[in-house]
Amino acid sequence: MNPKERLMAVLRHEEPDYIPFTLYAETLKLVGLAIYEPWRKLLDQGLSLFAALAVQTHKVKCPNASMDIIHHYKTQTSWSPVDLMISMNKPHEISGEIKTPIGTDKFFAMMKSMDLSEMLPWFPEDGFFIKTLEDYEIFTYLIEDTEYIPFYDDVNEFQMIIGNYGIVPTFVPKSPFQAMIMLMGPRRLALDYYTHRKEFDDLYNVIYKKDLEVYKIAAESPVEVIWGPDNVTGLITSPKFFKDYSLKFYNEVADIFHKHDKIYVVHMDGELKCLANLIAETRIDAIESFTPPPVGDFSIKEAKEKWKDKVIWSNFPEPVCLQGQREVKKTTQNMLKEAAPGNNFILGISEGFPSFMHMLSSVPNILKTVVKFGKYPILIE
Repeated sequence: MNPKERLMAVLRHEEPDYIPFTLYAETLKLVGLAIYEPWRKLLDQGLSLFAALAVQTHKVKCPNASMDIIHHYKTQTSWSPVDLMISMNKPHEISGEIKTPIGTDKFFAMMKSMDLSEMLPWFPEDGFFIKTLEDYEIFTYLIEDTEYIPFYDDVNEFQMIIGNYGIVPTFVPKSPFQAMIMLMGPRRLALDYYTHRKEFDDLYNVIYKKDLEVYKIAAESPVEVIWGPDNVTGLITSPKFFKDYSLKFYNEVADIFHKHDKIYVVHMDGELKCLANLIAETRIDAIESFTPPPVGDFSIKEAKEKWKDKVIWSNFPEPVCLQGQREVKKTTQNMLKEAAPGNNFILGISEGFPSFMHMLSSVPNILKTVVKFGKYPILIE
């Protein structure tokens, strides 16, 4: 099997030749794949690419709103055109405002770089978009004003680039509750839930309705896999929140996707033990970036017992590499043993290494261990 066939076999609940090992295509950088020989060798040895943040199957516009952003590079640049270009990829502050006919929302944030994979809105406490009840009205208008238009050209183009080395899903907006966490932050979300429930629920319902529009576009697209970048963790999304706000949405859109023969993959990379029973009730096909101890709080063995009908796409806990390559190999072997016989299981790297050098040494070591000990079916000791 080639890497793409191996990945799709597991996602379709079929048998692979051995356990797939994946890396986000954005982590490697496509240019790096073309010019850095060791990466090409890893691909030929079986490393699979998952282009999670590569394409969307829609375009978006808000006809009656506009956004102005100012990037603050301070003293990082000079008169040189080359210096100007290099500065744009350095950490810097941004400030801006979103203007609508009913009001303006100002925001501030710290950008790590201009790289797409690092431009998701991980805003600090003072940078969340919704800070007051007045902002609820502005964002309700903005959400309802948004128009989604199908656009499928990028999918085929990017899959042609990736080839048989992996798969290109479309990524959709976060589910409504996770979107609210990103818009207002966990502190305000908790306060408004208890003190302004009507406004809270009204905004949630507006996002829910709009999400359905774009999810239906994804369902009708030519992709095989749809990826939701939800970053679910029980530390913020409590069982009550999950049951009241997430469960219904996941199942409704999963049914839409399944009617179009799509595979629904959701990024849940946090502490999931308290949510395990509820996740089992969802019709999501794969839990991607599932992270076992020592980072997460739910083991692969427990997850396989609880989620028998789901693919567990497990993230290798990257901090282990700080303990040395012997421990990386040992942890990989233990993960494979827990996953035995290996059905409905994928091993991957979906979070950040402590450094690029740690990645250079750990990824080949993990792949070598998977090829040696991950032949399907893995023997149960």
